[in-house]
Amino acid sequence: MANRWGNGLGRVRPIALGVVALLAAGAGFAPSAHAGAKCDHGCSRTVNDSSFHAVAYRNWCRSGDISGSWTTTRPTCTSDKVKQQSYYLAPHTHTPWNQDWDTLQVDPGWCVKVHFVNSWEPDYSRTYDRRGKSAVWVKVANNSVAHITAQSPSHC
Repeated sequence: MANRWGNGLGRVRPIALGVVALLAAGAGFAPSAHAGAKCDHGCSRTVNDSSFHAVAYRNWCRSGDISGSWTTTRPTCTSDKVKQQSYYLAPHTHTPWNQDWDTLQVDPGWCVKVHFVNSWEPDYSRTYDRRGKSAVWVKVANNSVAHITAQSPSHC
């Protein structure tokens, strides 16, 4: 049963992705090619499941971070010869599936809930409460899909 914070299907996706990956590895298939910034094992993506717009960015400018890490510094770097770009996410849309989009912007004054669906590790959720605070940019690692499940300027 769907609710305000998500539909509960996020747990099924990593299992299916893991089975497909194991089958592909056993059959000797190479990973598919990806447009834009390099995807070592799979692209990072953002899905806006909320009723408000969001913005994704192409590149993450620090090393060693995992999905859900954040910074108050807007990323402006170039990665794999791909200059920084932004992508407007209307409600109920997503970044292009064949491209790597590593960063999600959380606007100042908003509380945003994000559910990270990961291919090779357990899924988890994070809440970014920026009410009364500046914007932050959130890392979405390769093989992860960041689902924006809720956004609000008044409550978390």
